[in-house]
Amino acid sequence: MTRTMWLAAGVAAALACAGAAQAQPGPMPSVRGGSATLYELPNYQGRSVTITNSVSDLGDWRFNDRARSARFQGTWRVCEHDDFEGRCQDIRGDVPDLTQYGLSGQVSSLEPAGFGRPRPGPEDGWGPRPPGGGRDARGYDGERTVFFPRPTVRGVDVAAGRHGANVFCRRQGLGDAVWFDDSQRASRAIGPEGQITGRSPVLRDLLCRKY
Repeated sequence: MTRTMWLAAGVAAALACAGAAQAQPGPMPSVRGGSATLYELPNYQGRSVTITNSVSDLGDWRFNDRARSARFQGTWRVCEHDDFEGRCQDIRGDVPDLTQYGLSGQVSSLEPAGFGRPRPGPEDGWGPRPPGGGRDARGYDGERTVFFPRPTVRGVDVAAGRHGANVFCRRQGLGDAVWFDDSQRASRAIGPEGQITGRSPVLRDLLCRKY
């Protein structure tokens, strides 16, 4: 075999290997909260987006009020309004038509609600604190509220959203959140179920109601 034939054979083998490598699906990324893939039409048809962290406004993904079917890995809390407000449902598995949950074309926010694991407790840095455990961040007492300029759990910013704000306030032995700001973002945050997320909006200037 001539040198030219050897080179041709080598190029052909390299191309074959590259094609085989492209044909093999890569490993799924390991995400503690699982994933949610939303489709704009029933039966998993049309444009889709895959979510792996809490999303307080699907408008940022240009997918607000568009989802009509979905595939959920793990359990997800799916809400009809921004910031996890309005009617919410905990959903898992494949849902060919979100009409069965009354959410077809009405999903505006969603977040992981667990992934085959028990709800985190104080030892995980989340959940209710034991009596005398103190507060996670310095709060300033008012007559009817407590003000937290920068809510954190063990030094980690808290992911923005009404549900996360309420969980944080209750962790302090207080009532639900009255108001919060979510205009700032952080490189990582802790969600209401104890999951660590990537870059996301976080809570600032949180007001918790006193009982």
